[in-house]
Order: sequence, then C-alpha cells, then structure tokens
Amino acid sequence: MLDLNYALPDFTSGLQMNLSLIESWRNNPAMFRDGVRFDSVYDCFPRCKANGGRHYSGLQYPPFRMHATFAALNDVGVKARLTFTNMFIDTHVLRDDAYVRTILDIASDYDVEIIVYSDEVAEYLRQNYPFKLVLSTTREITDIEALNDALERFDYVVLNYNLNKDYDFIAQVAHPERLEVMVNEVCAPNCPVRQKHYEHESRDQLNGESTLFSEECGRPKVDFTELFDGPIVLANEEVVRLRADYGIRHFKIVGRNRKREKLVDILLYYLVRPEHHEDVRRMLGV
Repeated sequence: MLDLNYALPDFTSGLQMNLSLIESWRNNPAMFRDGVRFDSVYDCFPRCKANGGRHYSGLQYPPFRMHATFAALNDVGVKARLTFTNMFIDTHVLRDDAYVRTILDIASDYDVEIIVYSDEVAEYLRQNYPFKLVLSTTREITDIEALNDALERFDYVVLNYNLNKDYDFIAQVAHPERLEVMVNEVCAPNCPVRQKHYEHESRDQLNGESTLFSEECGRPKVDFTELFDGPIVLANEEVVRLRADYGIRHFKIVGRNRKREKLVDILLYYLVRPEHHEDVRRMLGV
C-alpha cells in the first residue's frame, strides 16, 4: 500500500479540529483514502519573532500551553512542526529572545521538527538542539543541483510550488523520499510578488506589527478544485502518481489563516473517501 504522509496546518486555533481528525482516522481508517497517514501539524505560537510565511499576532502562549500542545500531538502519534521561517531572523533572535528560547527549550522535550528559511538559523539549531530540520518553500529553489544539495543537508525540503507538475525536474531529484510537496497552493504560477509578500509578513512578525501588503497578488478567486488542470494544484490522482512513480512520500496541505469551512473542504478532499465526507464533517463539528 502507498504511504501518503500529510502535514496539516495549524496547531494553535486548529488544534482540536486536527486532533479530532487524527482520532477519526485512528478509529475509522476505512473512512479515509488509501495510504493516508498523518505525519505532522505545522504552525507557530502567537507573536513568535521566528515565525514566517503567515503573520501571527495575538497573545503569547504561556509555557504550560506549549507543553500541552506538543504533548497532545505526540500522544496521537503526530509531530509538531514549528514554522521558524522568518526571513530576517538570525542566531541572536534564537539565543536572546526569551519567548523564542522558551519555545525551543520546551519543544526539545517532544517529537518536534522545525521548518527554516535561513542556513544560519539551521546551523544554530543543529549545534544546540535535537530537531530534524525542514527547508522551507520560501527559499524558492528552482535549480536541480541546488535542490539536491539542500536534500543532502536537510532532513526534508519543501518543493517550490511552481515545480509541482514538472515531472522531468522531479525525476532528477536525488532523494525524493525527503521531498515534500504542497498539494493545494493556490498562489498564481510564478507569482511576481510572492517573495515580497514573504518578506512583508516576516517584517511584520519581527516588528510585532500588522500592516497592509500593498502589492497586487494574482491569486485566482476560485475554489482550489477548479485549478487541477493548472500547473500547481494537485488532484488526488496526481498525489498518488508522485508517490507511485517518483517515490515522493510527504505532502503538505496549505491552510494557515484559511476560513474553517474552506479548510475542512480541503482536508476532506485529500484525506477522506467521498462517501464519508459528511460523516467526518459531523465529527469535526462543521
């Protein structure tokens, strides 16, 4: 049987929903698609300066809530992944910011992995903590030699979304078992402002601000299922093809900051057999 290992979004506001989904799979695996496994849930705690990708304000978590979050995920056999992908942090933030240091110290007691953007951050974490490291898609690697080099240095690398269906490129990946593919990224192909948007979110997070991103994003205003014929969003058959034909085992569902109802639709599509969508939707209370 194929193993399709999924990373799910949001272990803060979405923690209970994800735990319910994983428990449903553990108790009723026949309701889920063939090969589905739950590998990790990714997110970061509010106001953490190391967070990137999506700005996250709110109240800082006290240590007991961090412990409870990591423990709850590990108890159902799933890892937490911290999004330490801020493009402007360095080792000084990891070492000197008390909140960031608390997160790292507590996380080191659990099965936690860390998603990073910076080589400097990655090297500091390697030297001081036991975490496996994931190189973020925010690096936007498009060169096969650079990607294969990264796969030698990191435990996992998230593929540039523009290459999701470039099968000639994917066939050259040296370690496909360590590659992770984002299945439902709806950003425009080769979006010209994507990197600027990542930088904007990183600055806001680092400065504790929430400012408007002024550039016009070309993201299509349609349901993700209407994008299966395009070069990025994967239908379930294409996910299976990547596993069966190219050896890719790890898949990421994009969804931090998505509205709950929209996110549930995405989760149901990729994870649950169609005849059980409404059953699982009721279990999730949506």
